[in-house]
Amino acid sequence: MTKKTMKAVYYEQYGGPEVLEILDVPVPTPNADEVLIKVEATHICNGDQLARIGNSPWPLMRYPAKLMMGVFKPKHNILGGEFSGVVESVGNAVTQYKAGDRVFGFTDMQFGAQAEFVCLPETAPITHCPDDVELETAAAIGGSNSQTALHFINVANIQPGDEVLVNGASGGIGRVAVQLAKHLGANVTGTCSVQNMDLVKQLGADTVFDYRATDFTKQRKQYDVIIDCAGFLPWHKVEPVLKAKGRHLLAMFGFSHLWKQRQTKGKGGKQQLCVLAPGSKEKITKIGQLLSEGSLKPIITNRFAMSDAIEAAKLYDTNTQAGSIILLPQQWKNS
Repeated sequence: MTKKTMKAVYYEQYGGPEVLEILDVPVPTPNADEVLIKVEATHICNGDQLARIGNSPWPLMRYPAKLMMGVFKPKHNILGGEFSGVVESVGNAVTQYKAGDRVFGFTDMQFGAQAEFVCLPETAPITHCPDDVELETAAAIGGSNSQTALHFINVANIQPGDEVLVNGASGGIGRVAVQLAKHLGANVTGTCSVQNMDLVKQLGADTVFDYRATDFTKQRKQYDVIIDCAGFLPWHKVEPVLKAKGRHLLAMFGFSHLWKQRQTKGKGGKQQLCVLAPGSKEKITKIGQLLSEGSLKPIITNRFAMSDAIEAAKLYDTNTQAGSIILLPQQWKNS
């Protein structure tokens, strides 16, 4: 019996978009505890780029990332982590999903969503997509990015009226963090490049700085919470612009930040917090609820058919896109 095949964005070595190919590969068969999903949309994100180049900009993660992704060549040959789709079939032990269910979420380190089908355990960070949310919208919010932003917001314990700054507000995590902070009633300041200032305002930020022109750490304003999505700001720069019990949360951090966290956490004053954000079905479900009620909205700037996946990767690498780049695996343009 001939095994069914599907189109997938495939790569066997690390590098730029030129290492990618669109190949026919076997459609995965779900095990007893797995769900086979027909992918309708996948969000091209930072994780896809890092998996393709085989490296991490985060010093603490460079060696662990190599071990997880493959030291010399990729362990997983199909990119794609953040996605939405429709359940095609399920294993005989699956109880939470059935064929025809609309779902979205994150494949975690398995990747595989830049394909016509992806197969995942029932326990993966995926969930049902609310009926009033488009599948493309669910993919574009970014299952990994949105979970990270939600975790940051929860750790920050933002209260109505808090002054919150999101450093890197136009990135995948930052775009969600801005909206969640506003949803909680905070007064939000965002930093980004000048070309993305209008986008960050559109997301709800009350004040927006061009980070090249304005250094927020040299302004007089102080903040209850600083969510740092953009880099490794040192404590000595951030501490003066934190309020008496302010929190500085870092998405990426080094040993100096971990040491400062040990010195400040739980002492009742200003804190530096190095935040790890594990994925979970509960977080993805909460993101779906926020999408349904309109508290979260993705910004989609580019859509590509599967046949143009390599062009989509090239665009992502320019770092010029203002919002989400969406790949549509069920669409194919004939050349």
